[in-house]
Amino acid sequence: MGTDTPQDLVPVTVIAGYLGAGKTTLINELLAHDHGRRLAVLVNDFGAVNIDATLIADHNGQTISLKNGCVCCSIADELGDALDRVLALEPAPDQIVIEASGVADPANVAAYGQGWPGCRLDAVVVLADTETVQAKSRDQFVGELVVRQLRRADIVMATKCDLVTEAGLAAVMDWLAATAPGAPVLTRRAGQLEPELLLETAQSIYRPSRQQPHADNGPDEPAFDSAVIEVDNTLDRDRVEAALQDWPDSVLRVKGILRFNGAAGGLHIVQRVGRRWNIAPAPNGFDPSHTGKLVVIGLPGTLHRRYLASSLLN
Repeated sequence: MGTDTPQDLVPVTVIAGYLGAGKTTLINELLAHDHGRRLAVLVNDFGAVNIDATLIADHNGQTISLKNGCVCCSIADELGDALDRVLALEPAPDQIVIEASGVADPANVAAYGQGWPGCRLDAVVVLADTETVQAKSRDQFVGELVVRQLRRADIVMATKCDLVTEAGLAAVMDWLAATAPGAPVLTRRAGQLEPELLLETAQSIYRPSRQQPHADNGPDEPAFDSAVIEVDNTLDRDRVEAALQDWPDSVLRVKGILRFNGAAGGLHIVQRVGRRWNIAPAPNGFDPSHTGKLVVIGLPGTLHRRYLASSLLN
């Protein structure tokens, strides 16, 4: 059995969705964006990833190193081999992003992120083309796969929203919410990137961002809200678990360190992405100054701090 603690494990985000959903476009933007994270991005096809030549520091055939500290690595035949290559990099990546094949079941890819030595699964993000996803879901050949992909998601991201009418978008969003119950459904428009929702940036405890997070759809429309919930006393673990289950889908991400009382006492890492949540013991020697803080990211206007804090205590 391995001895890795949560501090040692590299978080893995899986980007999935059927062919044409916009996965490669999103990967390109993540690689070029100044999000302050040293990413290792695993892709099936280098040729499809149109990396700006001015960003490339080195290219050795299997791996492209970028000047911003990120790397792009070919999965080639074996995902496990690619994971071993990037985990062996010096310095190690802050996070690994895997672009799943358009015809892959995200659960199979996520199993690597969850079980591969040195990794832990952070999130499964499934993209859906708003123009075509409903028609594809009814296709006799690929429909079952399209629906299965959506139901594997921690977060569903509706893409190409600029190409449908407002009424059409509303109808697709309702359909996505019904098809992937429990997964928050977000919209993604051309040129809009929200790394704080895809990566552990704003709430990273172990590897803090080298710059403060920022997300803005425009001068008057914030992409999401964030809040820091602080509690001074030890908490009941059952109460915290109930809160994580009960908090609405508008709560997109949660991460922090809490101290529990009773038999389950001690410092614990608390995380939630979409509806999936996890509580694990904090590593020995963890800085106690982080204790009693949860960083919460949610949809605009939905983070009611008093409700969130009271639900942890009552």
